[in-house]
Amino acid sequence: MLRHVTALLAASLPLLPAQTGDPPDRAELSEAIRQQEQQVDRTYVMTATRHAERIYDLPFTVDVAGGAVLDRSRTVQDALRETPGVQLQRTSYGQTSPFMRGLTGYHTLMLVDGIRLNNSVLRSGPNEYWGLVDALSLDRIEVTLGPGSVLHGSDAVGGTVNAIPLRRQEYEDGFHWDRRVYLRYSAAENSITGRAQLSGNSGEDLGFVIGGGLGSFDDLNAGGDLGLEPHTGYTSRFGDVALDFHLDEHWTVDVLGQLARVSDVGRTHRTIHAVSYHGTTGGSDLRRNYDWERELAAVRLSGEDLGGFIDAAKLRVSYHRIAEERDRVRGDGRRDLQGFDVDTFGVGLELTSPTPLGRLTYGVDWYHDAVDSFRDDFDAVGTFTGSAIQGPVGDDGTYDLLGLFVQDEVDLGADFDLILGGRLTWASAAVDRVEDPNTGGVISLEDDWLSAVGSVRLLWSPVDELRVFGGVSQAFRAPNLSDLSRLDSARSNEIEVPSPGLEPENFASLELGGKVRWEGLSLHAAYHYTFMDDVIIRQPTGAMIGSEFEVAKRNGGDGHIQGVDLSLSYALDANWTAFATLQWLDGQQETFPTPMPVSATEPISRLSPLNGVLGVRWQTTDRRFWVRAWAVVVDRQDRLNTRDMNDTGRIPPGGTPGYTVFNIEAGFALDESKRFFASVENIADKNYRIHGSGLQEPGVNVIVGADFTF
Repeated sequence: MLRHVTALLAASLPLLPAQTGDPPDRAELSEAIRQQEQQVDRTYVMTATRHAERIYDLPFTVDVAGGAVLDRSRTVQDALRETPGVQLQRTSYGQTSPFMRGLTGYHTLMLVDGIRLNNSVLRSGPNEYWGLVDALSLDRIEVTLGPGSVLHGSDAVGGTVNAIPLRRQEYEDGFHWDRRVYLRYSAAENSITGRAQLSGNSGEDLGFVIGGGLGSFDDLNAGGDLGLEPHTGYTSRFGDVALDFHLDEHWTVDVLGQLARVSDVGRTHRTIHAVSYHGTTGGSDLRRNYDWERELAAVRLSGEDLGGFIDAAKLRVSYHRIAEERDRVRGDGRRDLQGFDVDTFGVGLELTSPTPLGRLTYGVDWYHDAVDSFRDDFDAVGTFTGSAIQGPVGDDGTYDLLGLFVQDEVDLGADFDLILGGRLTWASAAVDRVEDPNTGGVISLEDDWLSAVGSVRLLWSPVDELRVFGGVSQAFRAPNLSDLSRLDSARSNEIEVPSPGLEPENFASLELGGKVRWEGLSLHAAYHYTFMDDVIIRQPTGAMIGSEFEVAKRNGGDGHIQGVDLSLSYALDANWTAFATLQWLDGQQETFPTPMPVSATEPISRLSPLNGVLGVRWQTTDRRFWVRAWAVVVDRQDRLNTRDMNDTGRIPPGGTPGYTVFNIEAGFALDESKRFFASVENIADKNYRIHGSGLQEPGVNVIVGADFTF
């Protein structure tokens, strides 16, 4: 939420100062960063409009997480857990998926420094791939709720998250370098997380950040009398490098490299080791573990203040790889190894031109996926019995997204600002090897689609203390390879089969909100209503594959989602601040709960329950020491659709109970280079589960850590 902001933009970003339109130089910016820390109304983000803009002056619902939030967060997803409009779901402790305004999976988009993490194998339900980005390698996380397809393309429906990496911020004459060591211990998961980092510069020409991290997580100790949840631990390894070459006062070349390995993540609720919660059932598998790999390499050429018709330009080339391997042992001892390897090549060009009609931002982006997928089978004694035609998705596939976009920011005068935008996207899918669910033979798939979306946003600023905003934004999602060719487990007791012939999903969202900054009061409130058309949903076919019910995908999940996001804080004096957040959601969707072509109107799947946060923060006048205490309050969720009720491994009969969890944390800065933090989460040792999750949350959890720079 807005009150969490403790990190501002790095010097390499084209910031605009709060009071003038002139970009500050690097020294001025460093001073501004120190002065503006934790001052929400002066925090800049660039994901919402592709330009650095004050949050307060944007006609969007936007959040930034950084600083202390990232310090205590185990994953990128955990850094979003108190953001209004976001609710987390955990299939396992290493598989966390954010629901943003009621949507998750491939209906939410994650960017890494503006580069798509989403690829063509992402599933419709919760997925774990956001956890392949190291939270400790980031300067901040920018969140824009609601549709973002005009600027960012397919999948940006419920929201867009941009993970901004750490980059060198201080440039001095000569060669300078800093060392950083970070350690974090968590008792409930008996985990140690660490990071080592080098950061430096050679004059004003070169800046660098090089780092790496390790994480080791044991089985989770849940609340109440439940005790350890077996086979919930895992390990993680990360590496990253960020280089900035300042060619002259206008042009910069940025290089970014990232590496991730996450191993032995157990999807425990599908195994005999599952721990029941209010009547949930376990699975029959003896083991179902996942390993993931991720690599990113990107180069960006950026020009600012160019002085011509094109005043700013960015050209980016990227390579992204994500690989998954699943090791499953069934109850009878049969074993299969399956997985995929996705290589994504991306190119993007973004230009900015000041014109009499407003500031134009326009460009083109292209992403190409090359997908290999496999499955090898073994009998109960470990003898290899053969390879399948495909793994979880079709083998030897390609997928392309090519988009053209334009945005115009217009000052209408009389305190009104208008943002108009549009995008045209061509998507294409081709898969050479897909298993026909009817014959068991090999078939191929090929299809392409053209989608156009637009957005209109208006901001009214009648006085300095008030902003009123609203707008209409469209979003879309083109069918991906997971929709078209998936042959894999879906939810509990379900297996999904290939479904060719699908059409793009379409969304239109209305939003109305306001922001207030007045005498210590900071308030953000927004109401949103999203129309959903041709949404791709699963329908039972009536067939069985082994012991699992066969489901296929089809267009037809028309419906709506509406909700309210609220956050407020009030500075009682220079030391004390009270804060609160609230999220309310409601949504219905057309479903096909039986193999018959008869639809039903049901609640959207895994509808986030009413939830909120209430707390207080105290800090010393010099801000070197602070304490924060807060409660997370979540209502019972018993509004379930047919698939929710059948998902007995994750959702208790009748719904997921509500809960209240109390927490406290503190931080102390000995000086600018030595920081310490500690927290106690779930003080009352509550045994609870987040709606739609496959395991319980930690019990009493003591977290301590330190961050040294020298």
